[in-house]
Amino acid sequence: MSDQSTERYLIVGGGGYLGAKLISQLQKNGHRGIIVVLDPNPQKFKTIKLRRVKYIKGSFQDDHTLERALRKVKAVFHLAAVGHTGLTAADRESVFEFNVKGTRDLVEKCKKSEVKRFHYASSVAVAFVGKELSNAKETDPQPRPEEFLDYYSASKAEAEKFVLEQSNENFKTSSLRFRSIYGPEDPNVTRKVADLIGRGLFIAMISKYSREAVSNGSSATNCAKGFVLAEKELKKSGGHHGQFYYITDKEIIGQYSFWEPLIVSKGRRMPALFIPYKLMAWINPVIEMVCYRWLKVAPLMTDFELAIVSTDNTYSCDKARDHLGYYAEPNEMEKVAAYYNQMKPRQDGTWTTVIGFSVAVLFVSIILAYFYFF
Repeated sequence: MSDQSTERYLIVGGGGYLGAKLISQLQKNGHRGIIVVLDPNPQKFKTIKLRRVKYIKGSFQDDHTLERALRKVKAVFHLAAVGHTGLTAADRESVFEFNVKGTRDLVEKCKKSEVKRFHYASSVAVAFVGKELSNAKETDPQPRPEEFLDYYSASKAEAEKFVLEQSNENFKTSSLRFRSIYGPEDPNVTRKVADLIGRGLFIAMISKYSREAVSNGSSATNCAKGFVLAEKELKKSGGHHGQFYYITDKEIIGQYSFWEPLIVSKGRRMPALFIPYKLMAWINPVIEMVCYRWLKVAPLMTDFELAIVSTDNTYSCDKARDHLGYYAEPNEMEKVAAYYNQMKPRQDGTWTTVIGFSVAVLFVSIILAYFYFF
């Protein structure tokens, strides 16, 4: 997999955890050129050592900044997106402006700057619409626009389609679909769950079945590995391009059992209580509405997150194996547990308010539902 290239690369939105892992993987596999990171808020990570990186602090939507970042660049990795979490998720205009129009404009500017290869970070959200997926493949029918569960999913699907349609021999593109990116220093999904476990609030499982739902994860290590292999494939004469691939961990695992190493390391027990999905599907929109409209904070769980954690959804990496030579590594939850076991829960008043409000609404709703249904 070694690539002794000295070409200049640009990682848009590369200042986060996935960007750091991508840089590390590129360099471990022989890349010797400068890697430019364009990000408004680049972060540093204790466990990831980087070199030959040029950071440009700013937005890819700023023409002057982007023009400077694209100078002499031969390959671009586009990781930037909004709307999966946070307050922006409820703002359709902002989500589509950034994820769709932003991506379209970026692609056009890359072409003008004579970039040769373009890699897009996509998501299984462009395939999952609340229905069970079993070993989903790239040949499966794609959802209709009205089926998507949130603005993020719809925008990512539209942007991905555009990126792949632009692929030709002079400007090759690829798209990688990930499922719940996580890792030892991930400040988003992993830290959120670690905080819940640390506070003793990881107490119940939500499912459409009489068991926990199953899925795959996508460690940042496997995601970065997929990008490295996609770049190698696009550099080939006659290689595959204009294609998308599912990139996940090796295992299919219960969506709560996945976190068991972290739960055990915190001295906690796996949740034993099951909450029916139908009940939560009734409650969660109320919590979302109050959080977005009144509290002005992100809810503990969006309707999309509720659906995907409650429903079986698994993905095949066969196409990535056949085209790219991708073989998934096992999940990294033991490493996550070792790292997050040393971390203290965030002391965030807003976060505590959201959790308290959500638990209170859930408790009252269960009581009301009991009298209503029984």
